[in-house]
Amino acid sequence: MELNIARQNGTLNISIIGAVDNESAEELKSHFQQLLNDDFSEAVFDLSYVPFITSSGIGKFLIFYKSMVARGRKMRIKGINDNLLELFRSIKLDQLFPIEK
Repeated sequence: MELNIARQNGTLNISIIGAVDNESAEELKSHFQQLLNDDFSEAVFDLSYVPFITSSGIGKFLIFYKSMVARGRKMRIKGINDNLLELFRSIKLDQLFPIEK
């Protein structure tokens, strides 16, 4: 898994490339903890190149989301494949934060 981060006008654009399995979910957690220290108002995740994500990976997104809300920040996901979109909708993540195809 690879993470590319670009900062633009108070927004963090985060592209994740590769599968988010249990091992890379721990790596993701570490990146998320570092990102929370940055000064930004919204985090936008591009999951265009994520073929699958484990429940552990989803859990890391949920923890990050809760931390974002506690800080008055926003989060959204864009560029998601049909399988992940279906999974995220089935567990109602689309009711927590915007998910754009």
